[in-house]
Amino acid sequence: MSSYENYTQTSAVYDHTRVPVGLEIISAALSAGPTKPDRQILLDAGCGTGIYTFALIDQVHRVEAIDLNRSMLAVARSKMCSATEQGRIGFTRGSNYPVTV
Repeated sequence: MSSYENYTQTSAVYDHTRVPVGLEIISAALSAGPTKPDRQILLDAGCGTGIYTFALIDQVHRVEAIDLNRSMLAVARSKMCSATEQGRIGFTRGSNYPVTV
């Protein structure tokens, strides 16, 4: 987590200034593996407001989204209520180190 950015404050406007970049590269990488994307579990480490999670949730079986900031996670959760209800996404507040899946 950044020591110079107040993500609790920033979470309210974060998505207004950012877009998911490189989705075609990520999609190609998911498709290149031995397991079909719709059977994969994707880890979004440092998910923030879930910009990438939201863009990729329909391509994979499940997403595990991790972030340290409660406010960023709250924004991410609010975008993906139906996926959460379907058990297709899990949100965890915590550090990416060490990563255990």
